[in-house]
Amino acid sequence: MKQEQLSELPPQRKLFKADMHCHTRHSGQAKHLRFLRCRDCYSRPLDVYRTAKRRGMDLVTITDHDSIDGCLELLDRLGPLPDFIMGEEATAFFPRFGHEVHVGIYGLTEAQHREIQHLRRDGDTLVAYLRAEGLVYVLNHFFHGFSDSARVREFIEHMAGLFDVFEVRNGSQQREHNSFIVRLLEERSRGSTIAHRPEPESKGGRPFGRIAGSDAHTLRRIGRTYTASEASTPEEFFADIRSGRCRIFGAHSNHLSLAADIYGVVLRHYPTVFSFGNGEFPAWTRVKTAILTLAAAPFLFTPYVIAVRHCQIERQRIGSFARRILGSSPGLSTPQPMGQLRSAAPSSPKGGESHGPYNLL
Repeated sequence: MKQEQLSELPPQRKLFKADMHCHTRHSGQAKHLRFLRCRDCYSRPLDVYRTAKRRGMDLVTITDHDSIDGCLELLDRLGPLPDFIMGEEATAFFPRFGHEVHVGIYGLTEAQHREIQHLRRDGDTLVAYLRAEGLVYVLNHFFHGFSDSARVREFIEHMAGLFDVFEVRNGSQQREHNSFIVRLLEERSRGSTIAHRPEPESKGGRPFGRIAGSDAHTLRRIGRTYTASEASTPEEFFADIRSGRCRIFGAHSNHLSLAADIYGVVLRHYPTVFSFGNGEFPAWTRVKTAILTLAAAPFLFTPYVIAVRHCQIERQRIGSFARRILGSSPGLSTPQPMGQLRSAAPSSPKGGESHGPYNLL
């Protein structure tokens, strides 16, 4: 059975599960809707936590953009939680490429968050700090927003030299994007030279970890894409992530899913603007925002058009990268069965993607 088919089967035994990429109302403003002062997400931290638990997650995290306020709000409300870990999605800038990447960070403290915000203006410096602090950090949606086809190989080499764990299934990204990341890692496991770094002397080369998360900005997709392992505690779970013993489950995105996400945010924006007394806006700002929001109402069909066009452009972009790096588009060739890849870990139970420590470099 193909790897992609295997990954979409439900787990056949009890596994320790976590959606590693979730947002709340503390993720700031939607980048493309700033003129409406629309939030990137309207989900309350408590609702995110309860939804994740209801959908079978053993561990819950919140990874808001450059903020831990959602985590702190939840902990202030419920107190210390044994099944919750502080998370953040830091926006790190790499001057070398003039490009920002998103780094998922787990288990951080408030003091570390403040330092991360100070250092994220230089991605290399930030990663050096995260490594020195012993934090689990992950490169989320590898090629999100990267468009420089001429430098994609250089970009891959640089990121591969910095990160040990990669988000290989993001529930807001299309199959082509997620599959391309997996293909890159498979190529490295077979010894193909994409990044030029000497391998460690230990047999089996340098292992990498991988995770999956919904990247949900509404409650609709919380817990629908997740990471799982045979761990029984959060500590064991993160050890499995570091050593590459995790499995990934859940859906990719498409234009319908993306459109639903956009509508899910926009339609939460309208009642927020017109619910006076919720403290969302100062009075005059509310008036101006209400006027703009009403003026935009006739164009509510556009999110679907935007989603269709965005997905088309993304497929073309990732296809171009794949042909340049691998010689084929990620969706056109059948990946080598994961059991044939070099791995120091025992074979995985039937029903999920493999979870051995593969060779990234």
